[in-house]
Amino acid sequence: MDVLAVGCGVALVVVFGAAVVGKARDLPAFARSLEGSRLVGRRWRAWVAGGVVVVESAVVVLLVAPGTTWYGFALATAVSAILTGAVALTVARRTPAPCLCFGGPPRDLEPVHLVRNALLTGVSVLGLATGAPPEMEQSVVAGLAGAVAALLLIKIDDLRSVFR
Repeated sequence: MDVLAVGCGVALVVVFGAAVVGKARDLPAFARSLEGSRLVGRRWRAWVAGGVVVVESAVVVLLVAPGTTWYGFALATAVSAILTGAVALTVARRTPAPCLCFGGPPRDLEPVHLVRNALLTGVSVLGLATGAPPEMEQSVVAGLAGAVAALLLIKIDDLRSVFR
């Protein structure tokens, strides 16, 4: 895994880890928010919400466990692409649906969430496309850069409100 892969991996672990914690903290609220998008019916929302948390947890485990990083990047790519599509459809329909992606106060899904998910998909693809192991110093710097990138992606709503 090269320096780029380390940075991408750390960014994804932080983002998906924060998403898991935020959703699991109030899983029923996350499940209700899915119904607002009109992509998941009332009957399936609890199952889908639980499934999302399980799959996002799997991304974190695969990216951290030795020898499974490639699978983690592949799963992160698939999950990010699916979530990007779901957000795109919801935004295009102009359906007022709350985003409880990281827990916290609900905010309606908007184009900024689409940008965030597209960037996350890009980070996943970039990590998937990388290879050779870096030096330890490079890994630390790449890891810190990945963590900063992850925090920016997580707090994109707050950053947008500052620059409005």
